[in-house]
Amino acid sequence: MRASTVARWLILGSIGCRTAVPLASPAQDLAARQPRTLLLTDSDHSVTRVTDARLEGDRVVGLVKGQRTAIPLARLTEVSAVVTAPRKTTELAAGVTGAAVLAVWTIGRWLTAPTANGRPEICGNADPSSCQ
Repeated sequence: MRASTVARWLILGSIGCRTAVPLASPAQDLAARQPRTLLLTDSDHSVTRVTDARLEGDRVVGLVKGQRTAIPLARLTEVSAVVTAPRKTTELAAGVTGAAVLAVWTIGRWLTAPTANGRPEICGNADPSSCQ
């Protein structure tokens, strides 16, 4: 396997697809999982994205738009962790690979398609009737 192919798969695997998973018990789940990114739903139904989140007492502390922020758990109606979704990433990679293979096959068929006389037509003239 070529190094460029391996590099593409590593990049796709590291970026990959992500999904939000609701945490049933935020205090316990945050301590156990320590997710990098959280989506916090407030009592007014606004969603805040917090990175580098951690639990400090009864508050979630992390970065919101680059600013250190502390949000009390009591204000939150839902806490979701953003986690990798390997199955979605695999499906995306398979779909992209399949589309690329189909495109190459279609272009190859188009470029090698015979004309009416059984040979590919190579004619530089504007008038096709002058080509033999």
